[in-house]
Amino acid sequence: MKKVLIQILRWIRNILLFLFSISLFFVILYRYIPVYYTTEMMVDSIEQLFRKEKNKIEHEWKSLSEISPSLVNAVIASEDFLFLIHNGFDTDKENINLNKGARNLYLDNRTISQQTARSVFLLPGDSYFNELLDTYFTILIEFVWGKKKIIEIYLNSIEVGKSVYGAEAIARTYFNKPALDLTDQEASLIAACLINPEELEPQHPTIYILRRQAKILGIMEELITIEW
Repeated sequence: MKKVLIQILRWIRNILLFLFSISLFFVILYRYIPVYYTTEMMVDSIEQLFRKEKNKIEHEWKSLSEISPSLVNAVIASEDFLFLIHNGFDTDKENINLNKGARNLYLDNRTISQQTARSVFLLPGDSYFNELLDTYFTILIEFVWGKKKIIEIYLNSIEVGKSVYGAEAIARTYFNKPALDLTDQEASLIAACLINPEELEPQHPTIYILRRQAKILGIMEELITIEW
């Protein structure tokens, strides 16, 4: 019985080491190459298949230098005011207080780092296991990627509008221009729609979205333009 137990424990250890190695491999790999396809996009494609729709994912990778600083500031203002100084988590919910209501509908209060980890590596869901993986991958990407890479991947994986992912696809779909040329007004509209990306579009803002945009623009004035 003791030998069987030892054998089982060894199998568990080996499986855990294997999974850790695979996850670390992909985190390190994405530190140096673009993330062209995320788990969120994969789920979207599968859902389109089940609905018998033509598979259409709008996405084009752009480096951070090819994305407007206005959009960087807008998403930080809207999603994670403390992004540059926290360790990946906002356990004290200081973001909600500092953001003066711009993000008050985000009950789970996930940081940009957590949102990026979920979008790239995790399947949808709020199970306890998913929460553990969320924490695990957030720690990994904070340590391996750093803030510049995290915000670059986040801006290339956010969804605004149905199956439109990433700053470049969003800018060209809704404003007919490259992501580099987005203005403060346009960037803040995009950020305002992140609250419900499948239903809201910058092209057709509601009164509520316009109010969110105004709050985001006000917060953006408090941010300095970040030189990466």
